[in-house]
Amino acid sequence: MGRSLRVAVYDDRYPTSFVTPRSSRHTMVRKRFLPFNLVSTKLEGITLIEPDRSVDLVHAFNRIPLNSSKFIISFESHLPRQFALRTNGRVATYMRSKIASHDCRRIIALSHFARRCFLNQHADYPNVSLLADKLIVRHPNIVIPAVGDAMADNGAEALVLTFVGAHFGRKGGCVAVKIAEKAIERNLPIQVNIVSGLQVGGHIWTDPTSPGFFAPYIKLLGLKNVRHHGVLPNHAVRQLLRNSHFGILATFGDTFGYSALESMSEHTPVLGTKVCALPEFLEDGVNGILLPVRLNDVGDWWSPGYDFRGDANYAQYFRDEVERLATEAIARLTVYIGQPNLMAPLRREARRTAEAMFASGPAGEFLDALYERVAMERSRDPARLDPALDASSPQSLPPASGAQDTATQAPGVASAA
Repeated sequence: MGRSLRVAVYDDRYPTSFVTPRSSRHTMVRKRFLPFNLVSTKLEGITLIEPDRSVDLVHAFNRIPLNSSKFIISFESHLPRQFALRTNGRVATYMRSKIASHDCRRIIALSHFARRCFLNQHADYPNVSLLADKLIVRHPNIVIPAVGDAMADNGAEALVLTFVGAHFGRKGGCVAVKIAEKAIERNLPIQVNIVSGLQVGGHIWTDPTSPGFFAPYIKLLGLKNVRHHGVLPNHAVRQLLRNSHFGILATFGDTFGYSALESMSEHTPVLGTKVCALPEFLEDGVNGILLPVRLNDVGDWWSPGYDFRGDANYAQYFRDEVERLATEAIARLTVYIGQPNLMAPLRREARRTAEAMFASGPAGEFLDALYERVAMERSRDPARLDPALDASSPQSLPPASGAQDTATQAPGVASAA
């Protein structure tokens, strides 16, 4: 064990907590930062962090800290975040030079999906090896409560489903309320919880922007088998998930899907879509239900295109996808009604997945050791991974036969990217 370090992290509401240690032998110093996206949405990928000469390094998330001479950075899908910038423009080029420089010691993708996005983003960069040499995959971590399965003695006579997501359309809220509607039509005992601030359209990259598009789905919140909770604190969300048969994340685009991790940590399997990072931890019929969607080359949802979101064809495509997913979901869910013997193994595997892949203890140990290695590196030396130590998270859940060991071992210690 090395000396105790001071590691600066962004003082945001909660996102940084998924990529940094929940408990550390080092001092994690939460620092204010300047969100340049408030100045211009084109600058969401950079920031200035509050200066502090006493810190040993910065662990950044998504935003590149321009004023840090030694940092590592975790990211969700694309790095730099330059969605509104010209790919080879002056600002985008500078942002890439910053993560290619010796100042940036490690680049941590939250998933293998994010890794694919990153390498695809920089495929035309002549010095892509400078980026690839320090690229790691490390799944996010969460606090897994020491609780038993609250639904262990439930007979599943009526299924309870819980959707959680601020972005109602993108995350699958439309699918969730359509499931409720179809359940009424078919006289199926299915109840749906909706936890959402109902943000739709506009800046949300998957959503149709046709006027009134989401109104029919919002209206379904008034169905007798739907309960809209609005926005809830995390402890209340966890309680709802704990007492549900399935969490719902029928998403059209999710860089990871933290609500799915929280659901599984409460023993609750997830009904999700086979998109982005979800297939890395959701296995159809094993720890949840995974519905197919059309994908692009990196594994993101295929759509007619961001620039066409206001077109009638885009709206119809989205509408048809919602209808298809809800229909397939109803068919898959019906099998579990009144069948606790079928629900039990799903719930066991959901919890095991959370313990094996996302437990905060092993993640903290890995990151603490990484901080020590980075702190000892000289900034003028090229940043390169240590294959024996900088191992990536596995691309899928390890076999069940090793379940008894997963709580105390770092996931993926033998699996490099």
